[in-house]
Amino acid sequence: MSYLTRSRHAVWVTLVIGASLAPAAGTAASRCNAMQQDACTGAAKCVWVDGYTRKDGRSVASHCKTKSTRKSDPQASSGALKLSKTE
Repeated sequence: MSYLTRSRHAVWVTLVIGASLAPAAGTAASRCNAMQQDACTGAAKCVWVDGYTRKDGRSVASHCKTKSTRKSDPQASSGALKLSKTE
């Protein structure tokens, strides 16, 4: 097998593996998507969002979404120093 053929084969295998893993990432976020309020509030990884009106006047209906995995203050948990600007 020539170098070019092996390179093409490696690229093809990488694309196939990447494509097979991509749907798994999208399904985790949609797990809570179609739940009703009672099911949503009972699910550990979901949170219910009440309807609201955005600044631009558009209404957003109540819905269930996946809970955030972010920490409330990432700098406090990482031990990073908070620097202030001096003049």
